[in-house]
Amino acid sequence: MKSLLLRPTRLVALVFVLVLTLALGALSSFTWLDFKRIESIRAHVKRTSLLQESLIVLKEVQVESATDGSLPVHDRLALVRANLAQIPLKGGPVRSYTLERLGRLDQLLTQAETQPMAALPQAVAILSQMLERENRIQLELLDTVYANTQLEWRLALSALVGFPVLVLLALWALRQRVFRPIEDLRHFLSRLANGDFTPVALTHIDPLLLPLFQNYNQMVNRLAQLEQANRQRTTSLEQEVRAATQALLQQQQSLSRAERLAAAGEVSATLAHELRNPLAGIQLSLENLRRELPDPALGERVDTVIAELHRLTRLLNGLLQQTSHVPEPPRMVSIHRLVQELATLIRYQLPSHIRLVTQAPEELRCRVPEDGIRQAVLNLALNSVAVMGEAPGTVTIDVEYRNGALEIQVLDDGPGFPDSLVSGGIRPFVTFRESGTGLGLAIVKRFATDIGGELTIANRMPRGACVTLTLPCAREDVRHALAD
Repeated sequence: MKSLLLRPTRLVALVFVLVLTLALGALSSFTWLDFKRIESIRAHVKRTSLLQESLIVLKEVQVESATDGSLPVHDRLALVRANLAQIPLKGGPVRSYTLERLGRLDQLLTQAETQPMAALPQAVAILSQMLERENRIQLELLDTVYANTQLEWRLALSALVGFPVLVLLALWALRQRVFRPIEDLRHFLSRLANGDFTPVALTHIDPLLLPLFQNYNQMVNRLAQLEQANRQRTTSLEQEVRAATQALLQQQQSLSRAERLAAAGEVSATLAHELRNPLAGIQLSLENLRRELPDPALGERVDTVIAELHRLTRLLNGLLQQTSHVPEPPRMVSIHRLVQELATLIRYQLPSHIRLVTQAPEELRCRVPEDGIRQAVLNLALNSVAVMGEAPGTVTIDVEYRNGALEIQVLDDGPGFPDSLVSGGIRPFVTFRESGTGLGLAIVKRFATDIGGELTIANRMPRGACVTLTLPCAREDVRHALAD
C-alpha cells in the first residue's frame, strides 16, 4: 500500500521537475537572447543619437553657409567628426557598410572646410540614409523582442497555472519549519527586551533552526551576567556618588562654619580692642576712688569690682592674642602666570553657559603675597559665577599696573550689587544672595586692608558688577621678563 502511494507521487514529482527544468531552461534561453538583442538595440540607439546630433550640426552649418556665404566654423566640423569617431566605440561593432560611409563622411567634412556648398549636402544625405537604416534595424530588433516576450509570457502563464500546488506545499512546509519557530523567536526577543532572561527549551526545535536557538540561549545567559554586573556597578557608583556628595556637603558646612567663626573672631577682636581703653579708664577711676573711701566694707566691694575688671582685661588680651595673625611675606611673582593658573582652576568649576576671560600683561612681575592674592581673586571670581546663576554671560579678570599699584578687576554680566551694599560698604554677614554667608567680600577686604590696599565695588551699565582690588606695588618692586 505504501509503495502504491509512493510510486505515483514519485512519478508526478519527476514529471513536475522535468517540466519545471524545461520551462526554466526555455525562459533562460529566451531571456539571454532578449538580453543580447537589447544590448544591440542600445548600441544602435547610441549610434542613432550620435548620427542625429551630427546631422543637426551639419544642417545648421549648411543653413548658415547658404545664408551669409561664410565658411563653416572649424570647431563645429570638429564636433561632427568627433561624434562620428565615437560610433565604433559607443555604437558597438560596425560593418563594412557603416565603415565605408564613415570614411566618405570624413572626406566630405574635410572638403566642407573649403567648399561647404558642395560637400555639406552630400554629407547630410549620407547621414540621413544612415539614420533611416538605423531606425529600420531598431524596429526589426524590437519586433523580434516582442515576439519572444509573448512566448515567454505564455510559458510563464503555464508555469503560473501548474505551480500553485507546489507553492502552497512549500509555504506550508516553511510555516511549519521556519516561520513558526521564527515567530516564537520574535516572542522570545520581546520577552528579552522586558528583562526576562529565561532560556528557550530545545526539545521541539527543528534541527534546521537548532543552532540559532542555541546561540540565542548563549546570548541570553551572557546578557543575564552583564545585567547583573551592570546592576552591581550602578549600585556601587550610586553609593560612591552619595558618599562623595555627603563629604562635599560636610566640607561646605565646615567651610561656611569656619568663615563665620573667622568673621566672628574679627568682630570679637575689634570689640575687645575697643573695650580695653574704656575698661582701663574705669579701672583707674575705681582705684583712685578706692583710696579715697574711708568705709572698709565699701572698699571691699570696690576691690571686688576692680578684680573683676582685671579678669575681664586679661580675657580681652587673650582674645586679641588668639586672633592676631602674621601677614604672608611678599615675594616676586609673575602676575600673568598667577592669573593663568587661577583661570585653569576656575574653569573646572564653571558651568557650560558661563565664559571666563583673562587679561594680564605677560611681562609684569610684582613683589606681593601670592597666596593671599590667589585666594582673594578666586573668591571674587566664584562670587561672580554664583551671582550669574543660570543666565549665560562672561566673567572677566583684568589686571593692570597703574599709578604705582597693582589693580585687579573682576567683572561679570550678572544683576549687579544692591544699592544698599554699594552705598553702605562691605560688612561681614551682610549679603544679598539667599545662599551667601556675607563673608567672601569681607575676607577679601580684610586681606587688602592688611597689606595697605583697598577693595571697591561698583555696578556696570547696562548690567553687571565690577569689583576692584588695588594692592600696593611700588615701581621699584616691578620687574620685567628681560630683567629676570
